[in-house]
Amino acid sequence: MSPSKPGRNDPCPCGSGKKYKACHAAEDRAKAAPPPSPTPAHPLKQDLEAAMSLLGDADVSRLSQALEHLGVLLQAAGPQPGLRYDDKAFSDHVGQALAKLAAQEGLDAMAARNSLRVGVVRELGTRGFQEKLGAGLLAQAAKGGRTPEERRALCVGALLATAAKKTGKVRPEDNPVLDVVFDVQFREWSQKHAEVVRKYESLVAGMEQEDLTPEAAEALQKAEAGELDALVKHVQADPALVERISREAKERAQRVEAKLRDPATPSVFSPEEELWLTVVLWEPLRAMKSQPKEPEGRRQVIAGLLRAVKGAVDPEFLEGMLERMRAGAKDPAADEPTREWLTDAAIAFEAEPARLVLAALLTARQEARGRSAEEMVALADLKALPAWTPEQLEPYRMLLEKEGRAAAAWRIRRAQDWLHEHPVQLDAAD
Repeated sequence: MSPSKPGRNDPCPCGSGKKYKACHAAEDRAKAAPPPSPTPAHPLKQDLEAAMSLLGDADVSRLSQALEHLGVLLQAAGPQPGLRYDDKAFSDHVGQALAKLAAQEGLDAMAARNSLRVGVVRELGTRGFQEKLGAGLLAQAAKGGRTPEERRALCVGALLATAAKKTGKVRPEDNPVLDVVFDVQFREWSQKHAEVVRKYESLVAGMEQEDLTPEAAEALQKAEAGELDALVKHVQADPALVERISREAKERAQRVEAKLRDPATPSVFSPEEELWLTVVLWEPLRAMKSQPKEPEGRRQVIAGLLRAVKGAVDPEFLEGMLERMRAGAKDPAADEPTREWLTDAAIAFEAEPARLVLAALLTARQEARGRSAEEMVALADLKALPAWTPEQLEPYRMLLEKEGRAAAAWRIRRAQDWLHEHPVQLDAAD
């Protein structure tokens, strides 16, 4: 071969008798081309590898914790395309399925819920939905401000969502990530319908029955019998009623927030709830104290705090608060203003739990009080420590168990689990 490059139509230097362009030209161009750039690593490579390791771990409790964490993150993200089943199809399926289940005799609650879950994921958990879910979870994991645990939980969900595409053997009802989506969406669906009923009942409570239109009276009667859809449709079809409910909800929230700022108002949290919020929200609240100057940084800090609050206020936490408020609102030993405040608070906290919990944390003047002298001493000892570790919470948890407060002890156990991965420093400098 000649060291000089021949022209395209010159004889090929190899002696084949062919023109260069038809012989060695392509091969020479390929040799002269620069080597291809290495493919950049996936930004979630380490998190996906950690998720893969978790899926292959013989200790399934770690996978269960990751899926539980995923449910919290999905709930905090709120309904978004790709992170939920189609809203109308879900609502229609659940409404029809619940009507059929209600007609069956002898069906326990666990079996009914399982039947409902299987029906939903079989019909709506299609291959196309799973692919969208996987992409949506990866997009959530790639958002800034995520902790390693959050990214890992989201990557676990994304890998499970794409498992059927890769293996072709995973049935929808056997895919745990589809169960997580169902649980979150069913809880949202239930809360939405229940909230409409409660708001409407609260609104008409001060009205005489004859003031209601026949349609409103019939819808309310059906709702009281368990048929919620009629009431929901009635409320949605009346713009004036929707506006009135929204206005009263806003006024109620303002009254509750004003009461929370009153130094005489007791804490709305129990001691174990206050401790749980302290450990879960410690880092986001510290970030709030030293917000970055640039707007985007401040936005991320605030978004991170709101996301953390939504995750901390899980269904058990909220239900415990609401039960105490409702019980206090019916307590004959309490005075009328107190009962009215607790009624307002229960409705407001249920409608906007994250916002009202954050308002209570940032504005309340009183801390939660122990329910016994021994508990008050244990709480004082905890608050005097420079740091909290799972071991340091153990005496308090055992005390709650000894006093028969199983739910409170369980909440402390969750705080201990959190502290294993998120140590809290309570020194004076903070």
